[in-house]
Order: sequence, then structure tokens, then C-alpha cells
Amino acid sequence: MAPSTRNSSALPGLSDIYPEWEDVARTCVGVLRMEAGTNPTDPALTALVGELAVTDQQFRVWWAEHRVAHQDFGSKRIAHPLAGERTLDWDTFRYTGAPEQQLVLWAAEPGTSDAERLADLAHGRSGSAQDRKPQ
Repeated sequence: MAPSTRNSSALPGLSDIYPEWEDVARTCVGVLRMEAGTNPTDPALTALVGELAVTDQQFRVWWAEHRVAHQDFGSKRIAHPLAGERTLDWDTFRYTGAPEQQLVLWAAEPGTSDAERLADLAHGRSGSAQDRKPQ
């Protein structure tokens, strides 16, 4: 089961992180539907769908659309409180011995302001090099 599916409804602050929130959440519901088709007898998955259907009206609408999605890579715009809005690429890697476990790597296109801001965050700096230059 994709952890992002539960997070998309259960953590309201995620809509602040993803400027294209509706697209992200709708894709999560499509991934959940794909998972439900793959594992129709999984009691935890059935319980999750039931919980979301009862508690989240938007989930009910998207679930009724019957969209199916599978995504292992892509790009997302992220609104970070220190680095601002950035576009990051992501890739998912699954371990064949335990396919329910996955590693998601995020990166920025080299040489872009997105990459510069990501490096700043990695080094504990809260602004770009241009922001830090003396006036």
C-alpha cells in the first residue's frame, strides 16, 4: 500500500507543501485503486479505503472516478518554507525481496536554482548563494 495515499488525506498540511495538491492527491487515489486491484483481499487495504470513504468527501469523489495510476518516477513542485517553491525529480526503487518496501530519492536538475537551494538545505543554509552575498 502506498504510504502517500493515507498521508494525502490524513495530513492536511500536505496541501501547503504541494502547490499542485489536487493532482498529487488524485494520483495517490489512483495508485491506491491500482493496489486494491492487485490485492483485493488485503484486509488492511480494505479498511483504509473504507476509512477514507467515510471520513473524506473528496476521496469518495475521486474513488468513484475509477482512475488507476502507477507511478515510479516523476517531477513535483514542492513549496518548502525555507527554500521556496522548487521542482524536484523523484524515483522509486523497490526491493524485489520485499516489494512493499521502497526507497524514494528526490533530486533537482543539476545547474538550476532548484539544485542550488537543495544544496543549501543539505548544508544547513536557508537561502541561495545570491541571497547570502554582502550588499
